[in-house]
Amino acid sequence: MQKQVILSDESKRLRIEPVCTVVHSIHFPISARNFVMPMVAHLDQCGIGTELWFENLPGHKETINQITVPRRTIDTDLASNPIAFLQRLAQYRRQLRVVKPKILHAHQMRASVIPLLAAYLEAVPIRIYHNHGLPYLAYRGALRHFLRSLERINIRLATHVLLVSRSNLNAARADGLLPHDKGTVLANGSAAGIDLAEYAPERFDAKAKKTARAAFGIADAAFVLAYVGRPVKRKGFHLLLTAWESSGLAPRGNVLLAAGCTEAECSRALGHRVEGVKGLGYLNDLRAVYAASDAVVLPSDHEGFPYSLLEGAAAGRPLVGTDIPGIQCAIRRDETGLLVPLRDAAALRRAIETLASNPELGQRLGARARARVEREFARRIVLQSLLDYYKTELRLRDLLL
Repeated sequence: MQKQVILSDESKRLRIEPVCTVVHSIHFPISARNFVMPMVAHLDQCGIGTELWFENLPGHKETINQITVPRRTIDTDLASNPIAFLQRLAQYRRQLRVVKPKILHAHQMRASVIPLLAAYLEAVPIRIYHNHGLPYLAYRGALRHFLRSLERINIRLATHVLLVSRSNLNAARADGLLPHDKGTVLANGSAAGIDLAEYAPERFDAKAKKTARAAFGIADAAFVLAYVGRPVKRKGFHLLLTAWESSGLAPRGNVLLAAGCTEAECSRALGHRVEGVKGLGYLNDLRAVYAASDAVVLPSDHEGFPYSLLEGAAAGRPLVGTDIPGIQCAIRRDETGLLVPLRDAAALRRAIETLASNPELGQRLGARARARVEREFARRIVLQSLLDYYKTELRLRDLLL
């Protein structure tokens, strides 16, 4: 295990490490950087000593180097091998004994089981399970039962539960998964909101669009639909390719811009190359993708609060997504975008065609989407809600003193 703790100037002078009151734990380095690092930085800036724990995964050195808050790398993902599970649990317990945090704040379902169990066994007084979505809602049979059981385990091990969207909170309560006296959504939802400085309007105006399209080799007159995500069925990628292909938009020079998917992955999804699809692979900065686009789409089977839609809204683009928990909070029907039924390729095609044929509608929806982000999802709003939650929820104020 590797550890890096970044010290303040005063701590360096005194040769001491800051007291760690809170541990934020998550599995994936990209998620740690994008969603959790802003929380940790804000808490530290407000005088609450906080560390970010995540896995040191191969191939993620560049991302890990971008994580500039106090941090440790430790295995947290749920292991199917019982011996590996017990080893990871023991390792996590040892680190908790070293740090002795008052709060363990664990993120995402699979990666929360070991941290929450370790914190329970080590008697960490506050154990927060931060749910980023309910995957079991998209499945049936044994897999649904297994995923739902993991949620129940996390909820029972936690003293507090946070969710990233109200529609997921309502779904969990309606299903009997979450007691009605347990569960909170920070501000209006999302993990850490949007940094409006990074998404300044001039980055996505007509000039920026022209520049971005030139970089991607896309004509100015094309209708460009952006998809950000992995090329997997649960994200609706295969459904999207089917809808795009049947729309007839590609032969007229229009483009489906797919970030997070290589050209080869796009071709393999349906077993053949789909005309008009441009796979960009993994991109560290997605703003050029949003700048080049006319609309942003995510026809997922399940979501917590999808950042591709939130970022698309911040860029002033109209949104298209599935009418499911999570996306229902990211898109206001016919106000900031269009919602379509789950796994309905024909409805998805019609929504895409509507925006492609009516740019004025897209501009209106996009302007409202941007205004809503400014009003409800600015990072300062969400992070202030997190700080308020830490200070006022039950006895947290006393624990932080």
